Amino acid sequence: MAYRRKKGSDTWHWCSNCSNWPTSNYDEQYSKPSSGELCNECQAKEKAGTCK
Repeated sequence: MAYRRKKGSDTWHWCSNCSNWPTSNYDEQYSKPSSGELCNECQAKEKAGTCK
C-alpha cells in the first residue's frame, strides 16, 4: 500500500479515492508513516470498507 502526502504537508493519505489524494508534488512511501498525521477521510473510508 502506498502512503502519500503533499510536499510540505504533514498529512498522509492511502486511499486513492480520497478527495485529498495527492497526484503531483508528493512524497510516497510503502510502510505506515511513523510521523505526521493520518488522513481522517482515509481512515473513515478504510473503516467503511470503501478505501481504494
